[in-house]
Amino acid sequence: MTTESTSARTRKASTKVEAKQAEAENAPVSFEFKEITFSLPTDPHQLPLELLMTDDEVVATRLVLGDDQWAKFMNTKPSIADFSDLVDAMSEARGRDADAGN
Repeated sequence: MTTESTSARTRKASTKVEAKQAEAENAPVSFEFKEITFSLPTDPHQLPLELLMTDDEVVATRLVLGDDQWAKFMNTKPSIADFSDLVDAMSEARGRDADAGN
């Protein structure tokens, strides 16, 4: 079992606080990935209805990001590992623990 560094725990705690504040203010949260700034809605009611009609993680991620942000990500020629890292970054930006599985 690995131990998380103090600075990593502090960063995660700070991200969770920022995400909760953004959610309370109904403001989008932003995060950096592969030198691209992404923005996510915090209000689930602002997500596309099509999200409820898929169980495919790639399609769901594309829908959450929207066409413009998805195109920017795809322009990086991502690998499967990059996609996994993007999903983790999205989860962390929304204040969720990427290691928790949801």
